[in-house]
Amino acid sequence: MALGIIVALAYVFFLRTPPPVPVPNATAAQGTYRWKSQDTNGAGTSAENGAFSAVATGNAGGRVGTRTTSNLLGRPQGQVDASAYDAGRRRELTETRSPSGFNYDITVGAWPPVWQVATHSPLDYQGLAAVVRSVVEDNDHKVGIKPLKDGERKVWRAAMTFPGDDLVELVVDQQSGLVTWYSEDTPSALVTFTAAPAWADPPPANETYSLAKGSKSDLAHARITKDTTYAPAPTPAAAALRAGYPLLEPTLVPDGFVVRAVATRKSGSRQVDWLGFGSGGRPPTTSSELGIALLYTRGLTWFAVDELGPQATHAFDGFVRDQIGTTAATKLSFDSEVLQYGWFTGSTAYTWYEKSGPTLFVSDGRRTVYVTGALTRQELITLAEGLKPLGSGGSASPSPSP
Repeated sequence: MALGIIVALAYVFFLRTPPPVPVPNATAAQGTYRWKSQDTNGAGTSAENGAFSAVATGNAGGRVGTRTTSNLLGRPQGQVDASAYDAGRRRELTETRSPSGFNYDITVGAWPPVWQVATHSPLDYQGLAAVVRSVVEDNDHKVGIKPLKDGERKVWRAAMTFPGDDLVELVVDQQSGLVTWYSEDTPSALVTFTAAPAWADPPPANETYSLAKGSKSDLAHARITKDTTYAPAPTPAAAALRAGYPLLEPTLVPDGFVVRAVATRKSGSRQVDWLGFGSGGRPPTTSSELGIALLYTRGLTWFAVDELGPQATHAFDGFVRDQIGTTAATKLSFDSEVLQYGWFTGSTAYTWYEKSGPTLFVSDGRRTVYVTGALTRQELITLAEGLKPLGSGGSASPSPSP
């Protein structure tokens, strides 16, 4: 009888336990893609074939091979032909084609400072890939999931509907975490993307990218845009000193993730951006206090932690309490959980799915923290319960510049 009990317990706790969700392992990827956008009102269709490439240092490149456009509203004045991103310099260089020839645009300082290219890539959908992983991990029935095989590779096919009748379907390669097929059907357009990664031929880990057609003369006349929304800081401590309040440091970060970048930005009305705004009245005034942003990367995935200080949190505290009910009705798979550890012990953390990835919001009248990106819902809760004042435990130092 005792042996029977042991066998039964083993069945319950081991045999019936589903296998862990694979951790994305892609550190470099390249291949070809097809992308198409068709307006549902008949205004036109645009389709292109191209190539993509990206490495874990944050560098990336892409080039359009062929393009067809049928636009009843007139031909676009500029179409992206190629794009390259230098993570070390936080610089995106894009080549556009127009009736008069090629033009070049340089954007410096855009956030997040990784893989910022104007061409299409599977990395555009990494947040949705994380949603699929989270759904599988939680057995969340609000999103449809089906495991399949694509040749010899295991994949998930998923379907989810975001607010506004926005139907998103995608296929995620389980091992790499890359999206190989994507469809977004909205009331105004149908967009599809298909990627064919060269699984056996990733680019070198230290790959850099350039635009072969851009001469020195062309680049000397490039239009330069400096994005100053985020102000880089060398360390989390430096960002906290600039912001004027102690930073809450994530001390329970999943293995392999490192702080890639730190920055500050004006808090403004970020809570409204994150929670949305219903019809119950006017939003609060903006806050000039600086918020702090931390970007974490692991391979070709990322997540971002945004923190608002005491002034911005207090200014929007009433708004958050009034708005959270409306937010619950407008977010995909909205859930709540009381945190048991860390700075926010006893506070309620709210989680849901955005296209940017599984998302967490928590505010206690003293601090507000918003996290979105590559973490599953369970990983988000763990991260929130590991938030402590900087220096009280753990480490949050930027990784060396690539």
